[in-house]
Amino acid sequence: MKVLFILLTTIFISSCSVFCQVRDTVKHDIQLIQIYYRSGPDILNTFNETYQKDLIPGTVTTVMWLTTREQEILLTKIESAKFFSFPDTLYSTPNVMVTPGCGWIIRMKYKQLDKTVVVQCPIDESKYGKYENDIYGIQSLLNDIIVSKPEYKALPERKGGYQ
Repeated sequence: MKVLFILLTTIFISSCSVFCQVRDTVKHDIQLIQIYYRSGPDILNTFNETYQKDLIPGTVTTVMWLTTREQEILLTKIESAKFFSFPDTLYSTPNVMVTPGCGWIIRMKYKQLDKTVVVQCPIDESKYGKYENDIYGIQSLLNDIIVSKPEYKALPERKGGYQ
């Protein structure tokens, strides 16, 4: 009986070790694109596989990364928008202030390309109008992906709001 227990324990431990190695390899092999997306205190950071949600007050952080399909959808969107050729900053309209502060950052790393775009709201359409629909489309797609994920749905609700 003791020999059987030791044998089963050894098999279980070795199979878990193999499973964990395979899972980690697959997970990292399918990372096509790395994303850092910050909208206020909410941050998706696939460089370290986390998502931080603003609970107003406070924040909570969870593990989050994107599936291969989600990454493919994002890649299609950013390639059609020519995201990697955007200006580094899309400045706001002069003499217009949005309260509370409005703006966000998107950084995407794909193969040898690495681009960060800072968006100030409202975007100055006279200078950056040709990027406006595309950058809002990318932002909307990122938000849709984030809120559809089980990891996001498991987070606590926001407790308040900004005025």
